[in-house]
Amino acid sequence: MISQFLMSTKVIAGVGAAAEVAKEVKLLGGKKVLIVTDPGVSKAGLPSAVADNLQAAGIESAVFDAVESDPSITTASKAAEAAKGIGAEVLIALGGGSAIDTGKSAGILVTSGGYLRDFGGVGKVAKPTLPLIAIPTTAGTGSEVTIFAVMTDTDKNEKFTISSPFITPRVAVLDPEFTVKLPASITAFTGMDALTHGVEAYVSVNAQPMSDALALHAIKLIMANLPVAVHRGDDRKARENMLQAALLAGVAFNCAFLGLSHALASPLGAHFHVPHGLANAVMLPYVMEFNRPAAVDRFAAIAMTIGLGMVGDDPNRLADKTIAAVNQLVRDINVPAHLREIGAKQDLLPLVANDALKSIQLKFNPRVASEAEILGVLTNAF
Repeated sequence: MISQFLMSTKVIAGVGAAAEVAKEVKLLGGKKVLIVTDPGVSKAGLPSAVADNLQAAGIESAVFDAVESDPSITTASKAAEAAKGIGAEVLIALGGGSAIDTGKSAGILVTSGGYLRDFGGVGKVAKPTLPLIAIPTTAGTGSEVTIFAVMTDTDKNEKFTISSPFITPRVAVLDPEFTVKLPASITAFTGMDALTHGVEAYVSVNAQPMSDALALHAIKLIMANLPVAVHRGDDRKARENMLQAALLAGVAFNCAFLGLSHALASPLGAHFHVPHGLANAVMLPYVMEFNRPAAVDRFAAIAMTIGLGMVGDDPNRLADKTIAAVNQLVRDINVPAHLREIGAKQDLLPLVANDALKSIQLKFNPRVASEAEILGVLTNAF
């Protein structure tokens, strides 16, 4: 198998890293900037802090703060129009995956025009987009370093993915100060999304040595730091470690891709309006149990990485310990254990299974899954 490893984003990390944003804007040749964010982040005053930093450096900025959960084609178009309206030369995406994916999509529309849905799929973005600086306020999606953007077509009630190296942010700024006020529940859900990225990238049929190293270290950091970040949100070190873990997992799945849990998360979001991280948080243990027969050695390696065993131990017992540890983590951070607890309807699960079957992510899952088997996983999770 021929593998490829891609990492084109400059990463600036640490307490106070956001103070470097103005310098990075200037390095990208920007004098006018649009900050793309959501109402919650805007209410917390974070865009104002970034704007003040830019103004002190002589850089003009404006804020677009209408990004919603599961961001839509319409929102991306409005953000692009706002960017064009001020003559923005650089975009700053400030927020979770929704804000960053909207920033990526707006950048496409500013430079290429057209209809966003037409860019869905692999390699449909033909040229570089408006330069994007990503400042994540959650430790989850890894969108600050990925070639992907997940957007929603509200007319068809479908999520679709844009995949292109051209949409990767030029700079990722990881400042734990921007995450300390994140509510415990969102910290938990987004952290489980990052864990799902690490686990699925590591067991992917497209895994490679470099993605393995990143995925395993991401998993180790998350297992150790996510409970602390959830229950002691002002712990800067735990927050910083979670930001690092989400980024490492993002780089890993950039190259190794994902699997069944993510194939299910998108239709669960589309049909039941379940946040992406929460969908993965609920489904990951069930998907791991399904994948176990095809991934024993990989799950055993995870167990050794997180201190649950050593070389020479029975791989089957180690694999069981890994799955048990993830289930325990879910309980420790108060994540719901069943789909019925998060608004899913049992009579619609066949539609979710059918939609999941169409996902390209299934190509990389370690165990081939039929539609009936996918429905079985969903039924177990219900």
